[in-house]
Amino acid sequence: MEFSAFLAAGMSKENEKISLKTVDEVEKANSRVVRLHEDTVEEVDSEPPRVGVKMGPEARLEAASRAEMKIRSSEPDVGSLIEVPEVRFENEWETPNPSKRLPWGWLVLIAGVFAAGIIWSLKEVGSAEERDVSLKINAKSVLDREIEEDLSAEQTIQTIEEAARNFYDSRSIEELLKYVRHPERVKPLMEDYYARHPLVPSRVEQLRSMNPLTIDHFANFWVVGSIIKSGEANQLLVEAMNSREAKVDWETYVCYQPMEWDEFVTGRQEGYTGDFRVYVEGDHFYAHEFADSDKYISFRLSVRDSDEYLFGYVLKTQTFAKRFEEFIIASNGKPAPMLLRLHIPKNAQSKRGVLVEELVATRWLLIDSSEAKE
Repeated sequence: MEFSAFLAAGMSKENEKISLKTVDEVEKANSRVVRLHEDTVEEVDSEPPRVGVKMGPEARLEAASRAEMKIRSSEPDVGSLIEVPEVRFENEWETPNPSKRLPWGWLVLIAGVFAAGIIWSLKEVGSAEERDVSLKINAKSVLDREIEEDLSAEQTIQTIEEAARNFYDSRSIEELLKYVRHPERVKPLMEDYYARHPLVPSRVEQLRSMNPLTIDHFANFWVVGSIIKSGEANQLLVEAMNSREAKVDWETYVCYQPMEWDEFVTGRQEGYTGDFRVYVEGDHFYAHEFADSDKYISFRLSVRDSDEYLFGYVLKTQTFAKRFEEFIIASNGKPAPMLLRLHIPKNAQSKRGVLVEELVATRWLLIDSSEAKE
């Protein structure tokens, strides 16, 4: 029941008006405290604590003895435990610290390095300018050389064309000799040939082709294809001596033979020797005086514009025998054009056998006059 009375009292207090009170009134009002127990409520008197009231054991400050003060005076002050930077006067700032002074040797070395760098840079700039000038000069010289080569090539083509036209238009041996290679050597050959075949001049109707040809590392030969007035298609082998001089190889044009091939085959003039332009193929025919295959190598010989053929035999002891055989093998079974020195032995029993005395050239063209038979 006491608890109900407490609640009623609490509710009556809530209905009270809020107003200002003095400190003394508050203290008096708060002099009683309500304590809550499990089954009961107890109201007791209580004095609020005040400032200045002794709440614990007493503590008294006493002055230290002289001995203690003497000992403590030697202890470091708090300020001494804090690092303070050293203050230097202006006259001290002007004087460099001897312990941090840079040695003169290092100064000289650094200055030398800088000087060397500057000198190197200047040299590089100069070298770059020289290289630039050199490149420009080289480029100009290369361009000039290319222009000269183009002009020279154009002039060479024109010279070759003129030589071909003049060659076909020649009406005599003397006129032909102006446009042919090795004129001194071929003059007697021309006289022999044109004694058997009349010289008939012609005119070039069309130059069909003009192709460079390399022979034995010589790159100044050209094959000129043309159509002459009669409608016949011919080819000339022309040597460009220089951009303003070109010569026709007359021997390959007429396929010159010292004797008519058919006459040479059928006439069998004993002891005769001549340089013939023939096609050579490997063969295995051995008969009569050339029957010993251990002694000879056999070949079949033919020429252009003829059905007649011969068997040529090379002594295995000849210095050119191996080269001769290798050249035939390299032709892959095709007839190989060669200039051979052929000899018909005296008292020969073979009707088609001749002795190959010399491999004059592995082509129908003579590069040098010295290659020809003396």
